[in-house]
Amino acid sequence: MWKRKVSMKEQYGTFEHFIKGDEPCHYLGQRYIDGTNLYARREWRGVKDTAYAFAHWLKLWITMAGLIMRNPVRLAKAFWKYRWLSAYLNTPHMIDKWLDGDRGPVLRADMAACECMISDTVNALWIMLRADRRLGENEWTDKTVVFDYTLPKHIIHGFPGFEGINVPQYAAFMMPLLRKELGCYYVDQAIACGIPGDMCTLPLVETGVAVENEYPDFGNCWLTTNNPCDANMMDNIAMWRALSNNGKKAVHPFTTPMMYDDPTTKELGVHEIYEAIHFLEEQLGQKFDWDAFKKHLENTNEFNRGSHERWDIYANSDNGAMNPVVQGMFRIYFYQQGGNEYFLKANKKILKIFERCVRKDIKPFDHVRHRALAWSCGSTYNSNVILWMYNCWGILAVINMDSLTGHNLVDTEDEEIMMEDLADWHGRTPMRTHTVGGNRHLMQMWETAEKFNCDMIVMYDDIGCKGMAGAQGLLEEEMRKHSDKFHIMWVPHSLMDCRIVPCSEARKAVNQYMQNVLHEEPIDPSLVDYDDEFGW
Repeated sequence: MWKRKVSMKEQYGTFEHFIKGDEPCHYLGQRYIDGTNLYARREWRGVKDTAYAFAHWLKLWITMAGLIMRNPVRLAKAFWKYRWLSAYLNTPHMIDKWLDGDRGPVLRADMAACECMISDTVNALWIMLRADRRLGENEWTDKTVVFDYTLPKHIIHGFPGFEGINVPQYAAFMMPLLRKELGCYYVDQAIACGIPGDMCTLPLVETGVAVENEYPDFGNCWLTTNNPCDANMMDNIAMWRALSNNGKKAVHPFTTPMMYDDPTTKELGVHEIYEAIHFLEEQLGQKFDWDAFKKHLENTNEFNRGSHERWDIYANSDNGAMNPVVQGMFRIYFYQQGGNEYFLKANKKILKIFERCVRKDIKPFDHVRHRALAWSCGSTYNSNVILWMYNCWGILAVINMDSLTGHNLVDTEDEEIMMEDLADWHGRTPMRTHTVGGNRHLMQMWETAEKFNCDMIVMYDDIGCKGMAGAQGLLEEEMRKHSDKFHIMWVPHSLMDCRIVPCSEARKAVNQYMQNVLHEEPIDPSLVDYDDEFGW
């Protein structure tokens, strides 16, 4: 059951504040039904912002319904066959969590980013399911190519008429984002096959989906990769069986050097891209269209220029207008997709909002106590923890590690330089860039924190990541050297399995640091301690 934890008068003070949604404290936690993170009612943001949020919430449902209406029979079969697909019905709840406390420019910028990601996801799901042999073979079955997770699909744009899909991204990685418990089911299936359970849970979930035979079957070839780390290659046998139909499909290992910015490895990175292009030319029976490819890269550059402008605003002012969870997810998602129509449209809209905030000196986040850098790999099942930190304690992550991936501009005038830039782009994947790509990359956190004028570093601690666990001693040593400049806080998680480190444990670690080390009081007391064990 739900009941108010504070009175309306205590929350808003005056009727004018209520109309504007202007409250000294949001008291966001009072909306949760006991034992869950489910809302008893939608967030009141004032008349204007609530109407805006509600209209776009309805638009979100229409976009999702549009997927079903494209082919109701085919989609009904897909929902019956693939357990993971049901998680996408929880998308509105995920977006609600990502927009907690948003007002004004932040609400509009975040909603533009979310609508972009949702529209692109709906489109990708349709491309994948319409080509799925298990749902009925058709003209698209042979024209859709399977790409591995974390392998950007840019080169498919050099083959007009063909589509590429990062299958594990939609069937495995995104599951705990949408419904936190679903990753646990696939982890258990992988462990039941004898795979050790004390490792990174991402490959465990990927393997679990393969074991359950829940990857769609389309295309005649598969491009796999060694990204982002060695643990991700643990699932190669299960993934090979699932995505190559036990060897019936051609498989090409599209590898990237671990030390991606080492001059001695750049030639290897370029060679790998050419090899992948030649592989696809043979498999698809079509020559690579360099003009179409360059057009895609130019669109990708346009988005990245917008990102650079936004980062400059974050670094040099308080006028940034995207909350930390949406900012990070928007960048990670873009890295896989590149500059398509959805991202170009959202990029322009968000830039206008940022420019207006700078021009009118609007400071959208008015509860900031600490400017933070969020580093290492964050949780999926607890993706909104970084937004919770702001709403509860005033810790605003102005930048995070996952945002700083694949942001270099590609020179499209000179083919040799273009391919070198593209090799660099492929190497700068999430996690690879700043964790498993070498110690010097790991230590970029200090210069990044200084560049963005941060006084705090939030270190995500994935307890299943053996690579980062091996570097923890080095990190602790460096942290002591920088303790005079930055407050450094560890936030534990287990990436895809919410049973190992529950969300409440992560919040508890933050609460203890803020209360016992910094001796601060929460901005929103209703968020300090609440039970969400049975929530999604």
